[in-house]
Amino acid sequence: MAEHVDFFEAVVTCYPQDADHAPLLQDPAHARVARAGDVADGDLILAAVSLCGTDYFNDQYPAHPQPYDPACQCGVCCHLTQENGAMVVLSNGHPWTTCDPWRADDLVLIVPAARLPDRNATE
Repeated sequence: MAEHVDFFEAVVTCYPQDADHAPLLQDPAHARVARAGDVADGDLILAAVSLCGTDYFNDQYPAHPQPYDPACQCGVCCHLTQENGAMVVLSNGHPWTTCDPWRADDLVLIVPAARLPDRNATE
């Protein structure tokens, strides 16, 4: 059975090993690039990804996606009302006290909460 697969042109750099970055909470071998709009509840967010490189976050955090509300009173969502395209909130209140809105097409480095099936497993 054929299945659609997206391949992203992205540069994922090594994780910084300095005092400004917390140790990764998960094995980065399980990390993958996804669109922010495709992030699922419980996925661990490691970094923002662009053609310029990877911006790792000081604190990795679990995603809890929800619809973007431009009238939200968090103090961040209201500043993004002029953004082009669909928006999504990947976290609301953790690790910050505000929402974490992203453009739905932006790329994010995640460790999926649900692992991909083992290709060698028998059905």
